[in-house]
Amino acid sequence: MAVNIEVRQSDIDFAKNQILQFKKIEQGKYRYSGVEAWRGVVCEMLTSKWLESNYNVDIPAKGLDNSGIIDDCDMIINSKKVEIKSATKNYFKFIMPKVSNVLGNPKDVYIGVKYNETVEPNVISIMGYAYHNTIINCPIKKNKGAAYYEVPFDSLKEFVVK
Repeated sequence: MAVNIEVRQSDIDFAKNQILQFKKIEQGKYRYSGVEAWRGVVCEMLTSKWLESNYNVDIPAKGLDNSGIIDDCDMIINSKKVEIKSATKNYFKFIMPKVSNVLGNPKDVYIGVKYNETVEPNVISIMGYAYHNTIINCPIKKNKGAAYYEVPFDSLKEFVVK
């Protein structure tokens, strides 16, 4: 069962501001058009807050880094490197971590989150998680740019809350 969290206007404003700041640095100039990246930031930040209230989070997510330094992971939970992957539209059925990132900078855990823009207020759904060895066994696809693993939401493990 997915964990659903309501999105507030302040969450959207924070995320859109992070995107504006990120676009000012070199790494921020390479974005696909038509992608509402701010929704990914909302997913990351709200997921991190939920995880902080339910698990032993060593280092919470901070969203986009506009320093130009590539981060090692989104957050650390129980000494495990965690990557939060977001589907920015409700009808999307997969998370799509890039093959080069998964193999070149592997994380221990990948969390799949979906942004639901079809309801008011908008909601994010934390769909579940997968370990690195599960991700690398998913089909590889390519669309618009880099190759990615196609990881279905229904293949993710559900979170167990204490």
